[in-house]
Amino acid sequence: MAKSTSDDEISRLVGLLVFAVDTAEGVGLADMIRDGTALERDVELSSGYCQNLDMCISTSCLGLEASALILELSASGKASNSTCNGDSIHTAVAFFKGCLLNCVVPILDLDPDSKLANTVADRNGDLHSRVLSLFASILSANKAVISLVNQPTLVEQDIISLVFASIGVLFCSNEILGQGTDANLFESARRAAQSLLGRVFELYPEQRAWILEEILASLIKLPSRKRARSTYRLPGGKSVQFITVLLLRMLQGTAQSPEDLTVGFEGHDLSAKEYRILLEKHQKAIDSASSSADFTIRYLIGRCAKREGKAATNEAEYRSFVESFIDDCTLLLGHPQWPAAELVVRVYSLHALELLDEDKPDITLKTLSLESTALIASHIACAQQALEAASTTRNAVVLTPLTPSSSVESIKQFHKTTITLISYLQVKSGSNESTGAIPLYVSSWASTLIAILLKIKRSNAKQCANDNSNGHASFTQNEMADDKDDSDDVNENDISGGTSGEESDSGSEYDENTYDVSRKKKHASTKAQACTDKRRAIEACLKDYMDVTHRSATAMVEIVTLADATDAAKTVFSLLPLYRSFDMLLTRVTMALGASQVTLRSKALRALNQIASHRPSVLYQASVKYAINHRLQDSSPQVREAAIDLIGRHIAQNPELTGQYYEFVSVRVLDKGPSVRRRVMRILRDIYLLSQDQNQLVDIGIRILQRTSDEERTIRELATKIMHELWFTYEGNTAVFGEDALKAKDMSGNIFNLLTPDSQQAMLRRVRVMTGVIEVSRARELADLVANLFDHVATADSDEALFVIRCVIDALFEQLLQAEESAASAAEPTALTTTRCLRFISTLSKIAPEAVGLHAETLGAYLKMTDVADEETLHYVLQIFNNSLLHMPHPSSRFLESLESDLVALLSSSPQGILSIAVPCLCTLVEKITWNHAKLIRLFRSCVLQLYREQRLLSSGKEGTTSSKNIMRFIILAGLVFRYFDFEQHRDKQKEHFKELDQLATDTVAEFMNSLMLFYASQFLPVSVQLAAIQMLGQLYIKRPQLALEPRSRAMMDRAFSEDSVGHKLQVTRNFLEFIRADAQRYSSQQTESKIRNRKVDAKVLVGNTGDMGEAGVGASLMQTYLDRIIDVTFAEGSAALRAAGFEVISLVLEQGLAHPLKCVPSLIALSTSSDSHIRTKALKLHQDLNYKYVSFIHSRDMDGVRKAYEYQLQMRGKPEYVLGYETDVDAKDTPLDRPIAYLQPLYTMIRSKRIRRNEFLTSLVKSGDYDSVTGRAEQHQADIPFVRFVAENMAALDYKFLDEVLHVVFQISSVVAGTGLNLYHQFEGDSKEVDAAAGEWSGVQEGQSRKAQQQRRELSTRASVCIWILYILREFLKARYSITEARCSAYEPGDASARDRPASWHIHSSNDAHINWSECPYALGRMESESEYNDQRARFQRMVAESLAVADEQPSSVPSIEKQANGGEPDALPSDDVVQLAQEDLEMLDADDCEFEG
Repeated sequence: MAKSTSDDEISRLVGLLVFAVDTAEGVGLADMIRDGTALERDVELSSGYCQNLDMCISTSCLGLEASALILELSASGKASNSTCNGDSIHTAVAFFKGCLLNCVVPILDLDPDSKLANTVADRNGDLHSRVLSLFASILSANKAVISLVNQPTLVEQDIISLVFASIGVLFCSNEILGQGTDANLFESARRAAQSLLGRVFELYPEQRAWILEEILASLIKLPSRKRARSTYRLPGGKSVQFITVLLLRMLQGTAQSPEDLTVGFEGHDLSAKEYRILLEKHQKAIDSASSSADFTIRYLIGRCAKREGKAATNEAEYRSFVESFIDDCTLLLGHPQWPAAELVVRVYSLHALELLDEDKPDITLKTLSLESTALIASHIACAQQALEAASTTRNAVVLTPLTPSSSVESIKQFHKTTITLISYLQVKSGSNESTGAIPLYVSSWASTLIAILLKIKRSNAKQCANDNSNGHASFTQNEMADDKDDSDDVNENDISGGTSGEESDSGSEYDENTYDVSRKKKHASTKAQACTDKRRAIEACLKDYMDVTHRSATAMVEIVTLADATDAAKTVFSLLPLYRSFDMLLTRVTMALGASQVTLRSKALRALNQIASHRPSVLYQASVKYAINHRLQDSSPQVREAAIDLIGRHIAQNPELTGQYYEFVSVRVLDKGPSVRRRVMRILRDIYLLSQDQNQLVDIGIRILQRTSDEERTIRELATKIMHELWFTYEGNTAVFGEDALKAKDMSGNIFNLLTPDSQQAMLRRVRVMTGVIEVSRARELADLVANLFDHVATADSDEALFVIRCVIDALFEQLLQAEESAASAAEPTALTTTRCLRFISTLSKIAPEAVGLHAETLGAYLKMTDVADEETLHYVLQIFNNSLLHMPHPSSRFLESLESDLVALLSSSPQGILSIAVPCLCTLVEKITWNHAKLIRLFRSCVLQLYREQRLLSSGKEGTTSSKNIMRFIILAGLVFRYFDFEQHRDKQKEHFKELDQLATDTVAEFMNSLMLFYASQFLPVSVQLAAIQMLGQLYIKRPQLALEPRSRAMMDRAFSEDSVGHKLQVTRNFLEFIRADAQRYSSQQTESKIRNRKVDAKVLVGNTGDMGEAGVGASLMQTYLDRIIDVTFAEGSAALRAAGFEVISLVLEQGLAHPLKCVPSLIALSTSSDSHIRTKALKLHQDLNYKYVSFIHSRDMDGVRKAYEYQLQMRGKPEYVLGYETDVDAKDTPLDRPIAYLQPLYTMIRSKRIRRNEFLTSLVKSGDYDSVTGRAEQHQADIPFVRFVAENMAALDYKFLDEVLHVVFQISSVVAGTGLNLYHQFEGDSKEVDAAAGEWSGVQEGQSRKAQQQRRELSTRASVCIWILYILREFLKARYSITEARCSAYEPGDASARDRPASWHIHSSNDAHINWSECPYALGRMESESEYNDQRARFQRMVAESLAVADEQPSSVPSIEKQANGGEPDALPSDDVVQLAQEDLEMLDADDCEFEG
């Protein structure tokens, strides 16, 4: 009766509580909050509203307390089902959910700028305290809800309500709560919601799928910036997203079973069947976690993918979350509390590899997969390295994956490590740091251990059965029956084995097999004992798992530290499959390097870069090296740059990789992509600074030096900067120069001797490299680059560079004393031989004459030339003296006298090359130092008098008395001395020496010399004498430019160009070259002097010096007169020297602006097709400079340049059939292997940037093969077939970047074929009829003339048909190579923008497909000579046109046929419908192209 009374009281209490809940729900707190949220920002909250809101919150708090009491009564079991039924529970749960979703979440999501938010956040206000009390009530009710969830009494509807409410709290923004108590309270509410959600997730497996889906769908409700605020801080300072922690906790909760997972771990022996049941239970827990992880990953990947070619909703947000989620999980690998992280990463990696293996997946998914795969592989590499490093310590624990063959010691070590880990987790299980990790760990380990135990039992059962059948062991009947029922059920006695069932006769002798039987018994016994030990070790491990997990946190005797638990977790991680998947992940990334999409290839290289940054050894693998080498030759500059960046980053950090990849990297300095070349130069610089290989350093120096003439300005500047940095800087190199040397840089002593021995060796290594580069650079194209580099150093006026050069010079002079010429030493490019040292000193004397002048006196002995082999050495010594003579500090008089005597002695017997440098040196010495002018005047007088006497004899008709060789020497000496010594200045001062000269030179010495040299340049004198006189005339004109404009001088130059003599043309061209150079040098010197000196205002300077102005215009006048003839000699046959000299003149003319640039443009276009790399590179650079300066008009003569290029190639090849439109000797390392390089590619690259100009150029190229019989252009086509073929092959090989370019070419060809082609087709059809009709009308002479004219017209039109056919073959070739359908070609219009900015893709199946095949048009390569061949061509052309018309007729009605295109835009040229109808296969092709482009 008392119990009934108690039930009644509880029933009344529950009724009162339900009434309180209903009352609280009726106050409308949610409506009040909604009204406050809807107010405008500038509207103040009324006091009445605040009072009502305060009252509603108070009432709701009471309702929450009532709900919590109802739920606690139900969970505690004190109330029966009748007193606290489902309706009351549902009422309490519904009110709790409503408070969460309609009150708490809206408050947390309030706009921080709203009035309600400001009022709630005001800590001094009453409303703020009410809100905090509301949160406290929520936390109290949440505990009651969790207690009820632990009881299986909740209906599904209530569970769903609680889940939705918890998720709502987890994903609110928390904008209004600040720091301290407020933030902690919110965090407590969120943790409470997470605990409730996790508990439901563990106890209700049937609800897991939709709960996970709801959580994943709610991920992006918060912006990424708000998600980043909610982080979970890890030990060590790192943190991960709260959402990551939530998902991992959910996944770890799936391994939690309603029943105890450790049941069966008591330690006693179980049967195989019982162990199998136990194994299935734990495997089910693992499978549950795996399936949940798989569902999560599939869901997220599905939201990142495109659907039906369109981006999914919130695709970018989900992709961002996946990246951060995998990053977090990767960071948590090996963390004690998060074993689900490995599960997620492993499942994700499998899906990522599947995406990488698919043929046509979403490109964004593949990119995401590559990046994540690289991240995972990098973390595994780090973990492996850390484990390898830890294994070297004394107390290191190294585990290997457990197998049935594992030793007992391995099992015990595994036991110890895992117990350490779960002991730490068990201590944390009673606190807020519990993550539910123990069930997942225990199930995973138990599955492994039980499976091993079952395999041991099975193996021993089979062994015992075999022994029993052979008579070595026996089973009892029960054991045999048990084994028959279940082969896995083996007990300990079975494993131990026994004696034979039959006793042997006592009196018998031992059988011959007795020993073998005994040994087998002993082996079986040992093996059985080992299996028993393993089984006991495994059972002990399982028993300890049960003991630890059932022990409370407070009862734990030994406290495990976080560091020990972390080490144990990392050791356990090394046993998991993910840890051993590094090679597989690396292989998939390497395979992605061969993807068809450029983006994927570049991403794969970056992924490999990330992996290599943690494990550089992967770059040594043959497969990786092979893949990177292929990507270095990729057709995309983006991919090549990524490959270069990969190698460059790791070569700098791992110098041992240099030998593996240097050859691959160094050749890319010639890459077509400027960004690639720029990156390679930086890599080469890094290698240079680390390498000790002298030959490699020389090679690097040469390669960077070559880039100082790059067509790209920024690359030229970078190359010069790098060379300056490597050779002429000492910053940070005190180890090379030493402190004493740096302090003595302003002193006059030998700096090299102040260096330490190690520093001297380092300095000599630098000198050897520089010498080696200069030695290899003796070729013409590199010699100019070296000169330009040192000129740049000189003009930079850098004290640092000059100091380094001084150190180099001092080292060279020190080495010069020790150098010995030998064949062995000369073979090494870096050997410091005498000649090489002098050559280098000669180069440096131009920029540092003061430093060379300090040592110049030591070179006097080299002026005693004793052998012709010493000419090169003598030449360098004279250059050194010529540059440094004026900078020698106080030379001795004895040395000067000796030097003067030696120079005079050289003039009598030296070759011309020595005279050209010895005479300037002697003149400088006399003019500036010794002032022995009489000696020079006597020398000049003797030469002039000899020439004058010889002139008089020859003029009188007598035979000369002097040999041609001596006359040449007199001419050269007189001319050189006159140029470098100012006789007019000393004529009045040295009258006694000018007596005889005054009688000859009545006016000026210059005019007399001009007349004298012009005489010896006459035609009737020997050629050698003429050339010497012309050469000295050039020297004379440099000294007195106005003389070059005299009629006699012009007549001499005209005669030289008009004659067939190559020598005369070459000498005059060289005169022009030297004249222009000297003129530029004179102008540069004047500019330098004007900057240095303090100029005063001078009237002559203001109005201009007439003489200087006149001399300044001589060069321009000469070039305007002779430029055409210089261009002609540039393309002359038979003399490479003449062509080179002419090109150098053209280069200087353009650089100095001495003539209109348009006159040279065709020549530059032609020369850019030269096989000479120096000429080709320089011509291209000049053309690019002109394009940069005069882009508005410089391309007006491009077609003239195309014609000139063809003529130049014809001259080089010899026959028209040998002329090709593409290069055949291209360096394969510099270009993709699948396509040729057009000769006109550089020109087209300059034009391509402007669409209108580009289309005009392409149209002009196509029109070059057009023939119009009406306008009378037929005469131009008599020899144009090879030219049209040359143009067509160029157009076929051009590197088209966009589809619009290809379609424009095809469109223009179609217009020509449809117009001129059809006209020729109809003309050929009517020719026979016209001939028959005219045969009866013409007679006699008229008939003969008419037939001849008709025959000429037939031949010309036939040749024109070959040109049209060439264009048609080009059209079909472009369609095939760029995968363009006929429908697409026909639908294109020049103004159509649909094809713009769409990349053009080149497709070939073999190398033979890369070139046009002219077999269909045989007369494109061969000539038509006979009438039968002309008729054959006409017939072939008619068949070709007929076939093309048949193909056009097969196209859909909307596609214009060739005949309709010939109508010239008639109204019926296109269908009347506004929408063009295409065939189904054409539409599919267009869709495929669109998809490929979007990918």
